[in-house]
Amino acid sequence: MIDQPPERMRLQRWTFLALFAAAGYLFWRTAEPLWVPLFLGLLVAVGTFPLHKRIVARSPKRAALSAAGLTAAILIASLAVLGFVLAIVSTQLVQLARTASEHYKHGGTAELLGPKLHGFLARVGVDPETLVGKVAQAAEAAAGNVAHATGTLVAFSLGGVVVVVFAALTSYYLLREGEEITAWLVDVLPLPDGQVWELVRNFRDVTQAMLLGTGVTALYQGVISVIGYWVLGVPNPGLWASLTAVASLLPGIGTALVWAPLSIWLLATSAIGRGLGLIAWGMVLVVGVADYVLRPRLLGTKVKMNELLVFIAIFGGIEAFGLLGLILGPIVTAVFVALVRIYQREYRPR
Repeated sequence: MIDQPPERMRLQRWTFLALFAAAGYLFWRTAEPLWVPLFLGLLVAVGTFPLHKRIVARSPKRAALSAAGLTAAILIASLAVLGFVLAIVSTQLVQLARTASEHYKHGGTAELLGPKLHGFLARVGVDPETLVGKVAQAAEAAAGNVAHATGTLVAFSLGGVVVVVFAALTSYYLLREGEEITAWLVDVLPLPDGQVWELVRNFRDVTQAMLLGTGVTALYQGVISVIGYWVLGVPNPGLWASLTAVASLLPGIGTALVWAPLSIWLLATSAIGRGLGLIAWGMVLVVGVADYVLRPRLLGTKVKMNELLVFIAIFGGIEAFGLLGLILGPIVTAVFVALVRIYQREYRPR
């Protein structure tokens, strides 16, 4: 092979780098609209990979069937939970509207709001009739936008189909070819293989830990909620506990979307002691223990990360990335911590 002049070698390198950067940017712009379903499919694949690996170890010819079955099972279960929540919430709203209408027809605002709340509003200078009228006007205005809301729902449903389809495809192919893709990643990155494998293990461990922690936390909050609702006399405790478990996907404020309105309802219906008891139960046992003790310990033990970093990862991730930040925040933090440890071990000047 004839040696090329240094000037030509530099030109070739810069040309390659320019083409590589341009192609990488265009590929990112192409994949950017699909990053949410791709990330969801990645979560499904990483979470189910241990089970998939056991199935394939017993029967290597069933790799494709295992990948398809596990992906379908997770997505169907997720859609079933979402459908359950939407159906229950819509049913409860209709029932609430009917009950409020019957109370108003029977005894006016005094029976609709309850004697205690009606008297309190009168004492602080708020006309109950005016308040109910404004609420009714707001409801009529919302009803006037039904057509717009329906169009938005249809658009969301179509977008949801795209998300589900691409998440399923991503999970299926990652389960089938995940080991080959990981080996390719180790080979292509210009770092020692051991360092790349360390980053891959940290990514895998924190993802599986967050999925496990989210499931365990939701189960705990659902169980502890149904006990509290039953003890404090909340109607349909199983229903509200199920909604509380689903709302636990939003750490901190999530479950309060259920138990806080129930507490206000108890207070408004003269059950002062039970209302205050439900507030204390929700703040201490439902939110405090789950989000500030159970979840950080589950994650910190798995990935050996300081609990302060766990709090930053979870709540900062939600603030930065929305609901997906519940998983994405800890992943980013764990990878950063792994890079810091690699630098400290192998690159820091002695």
